[in-house]
Amino acid sequence: MKKRLSWYLFFFFVSHAAMAQHPQKFDSLYKTIFAKDLCELAEQNPGIVLLDVRSAGEYSDTSQYNSLNMGHLKGAINMEIDTMKKNPAILDQFRDKTLIVYCSHSQRSRRVSKLLAENGFSNFYNLNGGMSHLNQMTTDEFPCKKEWIVSGLGYKNVSNAEAVDMLKSEPDLVVVDIRPELQFVSKDSAAENNIGRVRGAINIPYANLKQRLSELEKHKQKPILLYVASGDGDAARAATELASAGFTSVYHLLGGLNDLVASDENLNFLEPSLPFKIVNPVRALKLLKNESNLAIYDTRPASEFENRDKLSWKNLGNIRNAINVAEKDFEHYSLPTDKALPILVYGRGEAYQFAGMLAKKGYKKVYLMNGLYDFFWSSYNVEECRDAKKFLVNHAGIY
Repeated sequence: MKKRLSWYLFFFFVSHAAMAQHPQKFDSLYKTIFAKDLCELAEQNPGIVLLDVRSAGEYSDTSQYNSLNMGHLKGAINMEIDTMKKNPAILDQFRDKTLIVYCSHSQRSRRVSKLLAENGFSNFYNLNGGMSHLNQMTTDEFPCKKEWIVSGLGYKNVSNAEAVDMLKSEPDLVVVDIRPELQFVSKDSAAENNIGRVRGAINIPYANLKQRLSELEKHKQKPILLYVASGDGDAARAATELASAGFTSVYHLLGGLNDLVASDENLNFLEPSLPFKIVNPVRALKLLKNESNLAIYDTRPASEFENRDKLSWKNLGNIRNAINVAEKDFEHYSLPTDKALPILVYGRGEAYQFAGMLAKKGYKKVYLMNGLYDFFWSSYNVEECRDAKKFLVNHAGIY
């Protein structure tokens, strides 16, 4: 899905494009559950088997793709998806067990769930969201989170909510922004990289970390929170290096600054303030439900809007009533006369340009959602976003 489609999610889909596109289309073949259901099932069924179908590196937090090192569920058995595809008989050992299948983003687990269903299994569940979402949930949303997520990392992955709590309540917290300097000062050539920063953060780009590590020596015993833009791995690599260098309390903002900014509009520790509001799928869905006069602009290329892109995972349909506006038409496009009209813009880098242009023209209620994949993905994997499917149209046969 993150740019708000986090890099690790983007990487996952690009690297697995040949395997399947939208495995959610097969959900009718098996049962899916959310995190709260997992807690209840585990309590009611002590013999439950958790099947982690990620790579061995992801399971053990040693993946070369650092941002995919997100811990695992306690007691889970690791069996990679490719192993099962090559030898489905290896699954026979679980026929008399209740299985919970999970991965990083609930895509590989869905392909395994389809394989299980095709091989006659019925007593199993796909865990929606995977480790990426489980790590972001609060204990209200995932009551057994502290008990079930275990990790061998030398640092701690923290969710948006946990980071907010730290920023509000931890006076000794040292915040280190690992992005390039131009992104830190919001002067990058790409508009989507200019989203501000955490007030008081120290900017040490990852490329310069080794040379500048001495600047952090005085903070070695303090809690240190590291972030990049979208969970692309640099902050996780930096966290690994700090922990190896003897820093005692290292925290990594799992989804990156983009996810944090989009999670809540009342974050007063961010600077400078943006002229529009970035929203995640949860907040975008609330707009769609509550703003009856919401104007919606889709700035993706026409090939994606019309579901004819060569990369089929980009063909997602669109949000109902969205108007497709090409980047070349931004400046002379006919806009609503009412400057108080709520407007939702979605797309990628060009969406930031369009949202910024609307704000400059005096529109007061401009909201931006980066991409459409997160919204689609959340409709299947985030419990409070299940109604998002009702707002997705023109996708017949795609998922």
